[in-house]
Amino acid sequence: MPSRRSQGMLKLIRTHKKFASRIGNDLLLRIEPPVQAVAHLHMEGTSAKLISGLPFPALMVCPGKAAADDAVILHMHGGAYVSGGLLQCRALIAPICSSSGLRAFTFSYHLAPEYTYPAQLEDAWTAYQFLKEQGYSAKKIALVGESAGGNLALALALRIREMGEEMPGAIALLSPWVDLKQTGDSYKSLKDVDATLDAEELMKNAVAFAGADYMLDDARISPVYADFSGFPPVQIHCGTHEILLSDAELLEHQMLRCGVKVQLFRWAGMCHVFQAFGFEESKASNQQIGLFLKSRLLGEGEKRCSRKYLAER
Repeated sequence: MPSRRSQGMLKLIRTHKKFASRIGNDLLLRIEPPVQAVAHLHMEGTSAKLISGLPFPALMVCPGKAAADDAVILHMHGGAYVSGGLLQCRALIAPICSSSGLRAFTFSYHLAPEYTYPAQLEDAWTAYQFLKEQGYSAKKIALVGESAGGNLALALALRIREMGEEMPGAIALLSPWVDLKQTGDSYKSLKDVDATLDAEELMKNAVAFAGADYMLDDARISPVYADFSGFPPVQIHCGTHEILLSDAELLEHQMLRCGVKVQLFRWAGMCHVFQAFGFEESKASNQQIGLFLKSRLLGEGEKRCSRKYLAER
């Protein structure tokens, strides 16, 4: 059952959904302060260092005390491929860095509609190869992404496998946007309870990213249609009140069919990427993701979070 605080806040956001969406998408996600200013922010006990020499802005985010020097998270931000930047990156990955004790490399990829697919994948590939050049082995790299960033994390993993390279050690996805054609039931059944997302707006963004609507069922655009054979362990987190719920469930089903070790955490009453809201559920989800990444990259036994806020299957 959702916490009282989250219920009240989500009710308020849902009541003023159009206004909140405008504030979030048109203003906050498009505000990009100087990269040095973002690097100097202290969030969740983390610090950050600006990485130069790449074709996009990038940061290495460090927890107060790193659990290991040879392991790293490669984080990809959300924003439906049309918005988002380093400030969002920093805010989303900081609590996961703190809970896992792992460093995270995060970057601001080129955005649609100016840059369509595969520009974002090429940026992700460049970021991954950069980490390899810094001495990180594939098994010590975890791919993490929220929303469109979850889509990009899967697309990158598919590219890695296609190139015949060793797969990363783990993948963690927060409300992944993987069914851009919107075939899942939740796009209709949850449209009135979703506090933040609008299916029509998402479809516009999907076409802007793909370049054409006939591309939306291509596995390179909508990873839910992909073959995931050979993938590392995956953990998926989503809310039961977001229209992307069916994306997560279809993705889990497809991964299980392909023999992937996958866990899906369905958080009762939560909205899209609720991990950013500071609810009790947000903290619990970030903590569980951190424990998962730490167990996969450092070989520590994985612990499970309290099931207090999880929905029954």
